[in-house]
Amino acid sequence: MKKIFICEFVTGGGYINKKISKKLYKQANIILKSLLNDFNKISNLKIVYTRDQRFKKIKVKNAKCFFIKKKPLKKWSKLIKQADYFFPIAPETNKNLLKLIKLNKFNTKVISNKINAIKKTSSKYKTYKFFKKNSIPTLKTFKKNEIQLKSTKKWVTKPDDGAGCENNYIFKKNKKLNNFLKLNKNFITQPFKKGVSYSANVFPLKKKPLILNFNKQKVYFKKKKIIFKKTKVEKKIPIKNKIKKNINIIYKKLPNLNSFFGVDFLISKKKIFFIEINPRITTSYNNINKNLRINIAKKFLKNS
Repeated sequence: MKKIFICEFVTGGGYINKKISKKLYKQANIILKSLLNDFNKISNLKIVYTRDQRFKKIKVKNAKCFFIKKKPLKKWSKLIKQADYFFPIAPETNKNLLKLIKLNKFNTKVISNKINAIKKTSSKYKTYKFFKKNSIPTLKTFKKNEIQLKSTKKWVTKPDDGAGCENNYIFKKNKKLNNFLKLNKNFITQPFKKGVSYSANVFPLKKKPLILNFNKQKVYFKKKKIIFKKTKVEKKIPIKNKIKKNINIIYKKLPNLNSFFGVDFLISKKKIFFIEINPRITTSYNNINKNLRINIAKKFLKNS
């Protein structure tokens, strides 16, 4: 019997002795539950995962839970060594995803994109440069000292390595934006664009990018913050052929994207703007099996 260690960073010990926001916990828990259920459907596969001691274990038939009280890295390394497959899930923030992957110093197969692709796509600014270089439509993205304040009246600023709309802010006044950027390092800024936010879940299959589904991202604005609420599967979206064409370019030009990845984009007045590439599982993964009736977990094992 093969063994897989699913290491979800947020709920699995990565935030020991730190406060976890309700939103971040909810998103991480959705991902973990979905993966546990999907891998549980595979015969002759034993699942192990870790859990922050503050949270209850998730009841899944063939899954064993290890509670983390302290020193998660030590426990994770031990479980990686004992497993046949290692599935790391973490936000890109503070290079947590990269740090998790690098724990594997053994012969364990890793279900993940290559490190070079993660490094590039974990930075929103580097992703913007990648889009520009390959003529993929996107929004102008500025570092702290590059902003052309007269070019727009409304701005969105976000952490360069942020995830899930965490700490995304809207500014109407340039002075307030400047003051914010003076106090907060590692933020990028983009012009605010009205439109509908979407994401695509993509999986490489036979050296081609298979688009598993499209999702509409439900966000709302609370004062000056952008809040992510949930995703909903969309079977019909505008300008689908253009979107597919650009996703093909992304896959072709980033050959180290060799596992599951997501692409976020905005449609505004029949124009498309690609925003970011997620080199990991996101909450919209939960929508795949519900609507496509396939078990992508089997493909993860085969592709690793």
